[in-house]
Amino acid sequence: MELGEWSERVERVSAGYGDYYGVERTPEWTLLKLTEEVGELAQAHLALSGQGRNRGKSPDELRTDLEGEVADVLAMVLVFAGRAGIDAEVALERKWLPWERFHAERAAGGDPTPPGAIEERR
Repeated sequence: MELGEWSERVERVSAGYGDYYGVERTPEWTLLKLTEEVGELAQAHLALSGQGRNRGKSPDELRTDLEGEVADVLAMVLVFAGRAGIDAEVALERKWLPWERFHAERAAGGDPTPPGAIEERR
């Protein structure tokens, strides 16, 4: 599935959540919900890595929890981006792919200029 399709589908789920629970999904709510999910991801990681309470769960259950929290964070990033008018796929291409080319040129023995280096010097 393409990232754009994921964005549309998770937006529909989020809209249904808001409707079901009577939550007004403002831009602030969306960002705070993303922040909440990142906290839950950290908690799941700490539990799985033995640095937090495991709440009596097995390693497999803790791994499943971690996977679920990764899904929640990814979904809320897509919801936040979409509601902010950001095409996540375009944003990734603009921000990350220049670095992919930079590192490929370096690996081939070149001496490329880092992306954004000219703008950063201004």
